[in-house]
Amino acid sequence: MITRRHLIKTLSAAPLGAFLPAIAGAAAFDVPALKTGYAQRLKKMLAAGELPYIDLESSCNSTKLDMDFVAQNMDRLNIGLMALSADIGSGQFKKGVRFDNLSERLIASYPDRFIPVGNGGQPPSLTEAPAEFLDAQEAAIRSGQMLCLGEYEFRHYPSPRQAKRGETEERDVQVPIDGPTGHRLFSLSEKTGMAFQLHYEIEDELLAPLEQMMAQYPKAKVIWCHLAQIRYIERASRYTPAYVDGLLKRFPNLYFDTAFGDPMSTYPLSHQRHARVWASDGNLDAGWRDLLVAHPTRFLSALDLGGDRMNQIPSYDQKHRYFLQRLPAEIRHQVAYRNAWALLFGEEFA
Repeated sequence: MITRRHLIKTLSAAPLGAFLPAIAGAAAFDVPALKTGYAQRLKKMLAAGELPYIDLESSCNSTKLDMDFVAQNMDRLNIGLMALSADIGSGQFKKGVRFDNLSERLIASYPDRFIPVGNGGQPPSLTEAPAEFLDAQEAAIRSGQMLCLGEYEFRHYPSPRQAKRGETEERDVQVPIDGPTGHRLFSLSEKTGMAFQLHYEIEDELLAPLEQMMAQYPKAKVIWCHLAQIRYIERASRYTPAYVDGLLKRFPNLYFDTAFGDPMSTYPLSHQRHARVWASDGNLDAGWRDLLVAHPTRFLSALDLGGDRMNQIPSYDQKHRYFLQRLPAEIRHQVAYRNAWALLFGEEFA
């Protein structure tokens, strides 16, 4: 059993100026120990005939999280690992919080289940104090507090749940991807080798700026969240399997996660079925399925749990497994856990 004592190690000697004050006194996670625990958990599930997966995109309000509930559901549902990111809410933000150490608390209790991850880049952090927020995330990287960055919202429509509640202005976010914040984030990913998750609505006018950023920062590791999740089809005439195929060929450090709705999922504001990977019969659309087969190492499992739906783990798990079961067996394992493992640790899962 991996204990807290074995999990955390003292920072190696480094100039004091190498670390920013926000993370003063922090201890780095012992990555080899984490990998051992993660691998044992995944292999145990595989040996039992189950398909574990690594959820690389979920987030929560850390002040309201019931981590025992999440861990118990992960065991019950055979969810392998989870990168559960803390979103800094307005209350924390007003108190000056720019880095929430949720990962440290999660790993202290459940070291074989949770992946240390940065905080969610969403309002108010990314809109009101982006430089301070990114300073704190960079300090956490330098002090060994994460294996990947959280989800950054550059263009985000209100979620379906927010739309149904009439909260149509709270999450209508537009931060230029090619503005100062975007350049800072891409540069941070490139110089640290740390992947970041990108929420970026699919619209024709937004595609060129993103392509330019990926070309300018070719070593930045980008996980574009929600493959083929299109809220307004009339605004996204260019986004097709052929277009994504071209992106994957041009940008070797671009990945997509597979957190999207089921075949009947509808976006309330447009009244459109916004998970475009599905055909009318409920199976994967042939074009999107062929894309996954053509690029089996570039897609990642994800649930996209959030602060207002942490109690919905079983239904989200069921929907994701419905998708995984429609992939060829070998690719199913690639998407479920092998690709995330390679991205996080730079090696094949063995």
